[in-house]
Amino acid sequence: MVAALAAAGLVIGRCLRAVVVRHAAGAGEPPASACAQCGQSVRVAGRVPWPAAAPRGRCPACRAGIGPRPLVLELATAALLGALAARVHPGLALAAACWLGACGVALAWIDVAVQRLPDPLTAPAYAGTAGLLLAAAATSGHWHDLLRAALGGAALTGAYLAMAVISRSAVGFGDVKLAASLGTLLAWPGWRMLIAGAVAGFLLGAAYGIGLLVARRATRGQQIPFGPFMIAGAFLAVLASGPGF
Repeated sequence: MVAALAAAGLVIGRCLRAVVVRHAAGAGEPPASACAQCGQSVRVAGRVPWPAAAPRGRCPACRAGIGPRPLVLELATAALLGALAARVHPGLALAAACWLGACGVALAWIDVAVQRLPDPLTAPAYAGTAGLLLAAAATSGHWHDLLRAALGGAALTGAYLAMAVISRSAVGFGDVKLAASLGTLLAWPGWRMLIAGAVAGFLLGAAYGIGLLVARRATRGQQIPFGPFMIAGAFLAVLASGPGF
């Protein structure tokens, strides 16, 4: 299972390249459909931007760099899905974790690139995670786990919403929407996992911010993308748990 999901991660990561390039646009900007340097529009099947068919991440016309470096998304997705296969079961819970993990890889890169978490990814991330956990509850009869997952998602969303209202410089509303998915997955096995994943995200973000200040690469009050730390903290908590999630 580990090898199979790692191999699937390579394929999924290749597909995520097109998703990332398309949605790594600034607030208010339309999804990208052409090279920013030369303007050439190349599409696959009329919808997906050409980087899905260009693993080197370069425009075929002007050779300008487009999107993540080669194999970054592929290897990251493969490593995450393979690691989840070793830790999470039963199958439908693993499917939920893998779905959110794949969405998380794309969202993390986009947030680093343009400091936003687009709705076309945060919405499917939540819908897929909640839907697969619903199927897991229906199959196993563990409806109490599903109720806890729903409450956990609402609790983490509420916490991030409060922070966003109090200080927009701390977190954005994209982080609030992402918290719904992460909280739902983390609370499925128990409240301790939810707390551990949420705290880990803040610790990672704080460590990164302090590192930037020490290196004088940032100033106090400067915004940094927090989505990658939320995602990393959540999945570190999952992977640090014992087998069985």
